[in-house]
Amino acid sequence: MLTFLEKYGGNVHSQNGEDLAIQECVRRIPDLNRVCVEVGSNDGMWLSNTRHLIEQGWTGLFVEADYSLYFKCKSNWAHNPRVRSQCSRVDGKNINAFVDDSCDLASFDTDGADYRIFQGLKAKPKIVIIEIDSSIPPQIKSYFNKDGAGTYHNTVELGISKGYFLLCHTGNLIMVASEYRELFPEIEGDGLSNSHLYFNNAWVMEGVT
Repeated sequence: MLTFLEKYGGNVHSQNGEDLAIQECVRRIPDLNRVCVEVGSNDGMWLSNTRHLIEQGWTGLFVEADYSLYFKCKSNWAHNPRVRSQCSRVDGKNINAFVDDSCDLASFDTDGADYRIFQGLKAKPKIVIIEIDSSIPPQIKSYFNKDGAGTYHNTVELGISKGYFLLCHTGNLIMVASEYRELFPEIEGDGLSNSHLYFNNAWVMEGVT
């Protein structure tokens, strides 16, 4: 929610406060494997949602469809035996080749396919970060942009159906497995009926209603 992000959010390498919001989640959740996967990883450095975790000793997999970015990612992390890089396009049909039950945190940022990737995911990471089309306000329930990206409403709805609750909106949605809800007493409602507590309207494109 907005207040959670205001209190705990902050960037080390991320873009909109994800790093320190994730750090607070990790602090609260017990029995972590300390494994993360970032799909749409760019060069593994720039605005990464998982780099900060890996620098703290996590094991990571970076998946990037662009070969030149993948090559940079592989080079950037060549010194770290806990990090693997893979060049592949990811969608809802092959996501389970990259994310399994050992994964604690999965980040999806492919500029379009993220809703379908999340929809196709069979494993249940404790934390999921998923890019949405934040230019679409939360009252619009069923809309996909030209690239197939989900909106706030339909992605939160999907997350709830898969056993997650919404933690905050950063432009991405950060969702946490429902069994840990009691560890986050500041969270109110489901994020749908009270979206004003979660959705940052600064992201809405001018003229969209």
